[in-house]
Amino acid sequence: MSPAPPPPDNLGRLRHGVRLVWGRFLTGVVIMVPLIVTLWVLSIAYSFIGQISAPIWTALHVTNIPLLNFVTTLLMLIAVGFMAAHVLGRQLIERVEAVVMRVPLVAPLYGAIKQVLDSVKMMKGAQAKRVVYLEYPSEGSLLIGFVTGQYFEPRLQRSFTLVFLPMAPNPLAGFVVAVPDDRIMECSLTFEEATKLIVSGGLVVPPPGTSVEPPTRS
Repeated sequence: MSPAPPPPDNLGRLRHGVRLVWGRFLTGVVIMVPLIVTLWVLSIAYSFIGQISAPIWTALHVTNIPLLNFVTTLLMLIAVGFMAAHVLGRQLIERVEAVVMRVPLVAPLYGAIKQVLDSVKMMKGAQAKRVVYLEYPSEGSLLIGFVTGQYFEPRLQRSFTLVFLPMAPNPLAGFVVAVPDDRIMECSLTFEEATKLIVSGGLVVPPPGTSVEPPTRS
């Protein structure tokens, strides 16, 4: 007599099905969460920007037009940008800032926000887009940094490169170090690739097809 067929492994199939569904669920979360968060942030930004100029139109008895408020705020920001590009406008803005910095409770908050925005502007500068490596904390270990400037120290008779070392996952937090030029190692990563790597804590790396050359000293 031929042996009887083994009983079906219903429990194993159930576990496999649960793992399959769970895996597809996680894939959907990974795809949808960034999109949902992005739309949520854009919605908040749209509402906030529209509320800035809403009192102007309310005073003119024009209400319930969110797009008009949004466009008005954008035009106001563009106008301030043009003012800051000229001497008279820049002087006026500096006087307003000086008045704001005298207000006890407002000054610390305004100063902190302005410092963060200035840091963002610095990070987007042409020189700050130069990505370099620093050998730290031990030989063979490399830190990623952004060059922010260079200067010559007469007392030491040496040229130094100022490097901003960001901290993961917030690339705006970190510290600035003055490093002798000969200790700087050039990095082939672009500014965007290095920023993504830092923000993700190393989870987002350059794609396999990207040509990454070995680091070289300046």
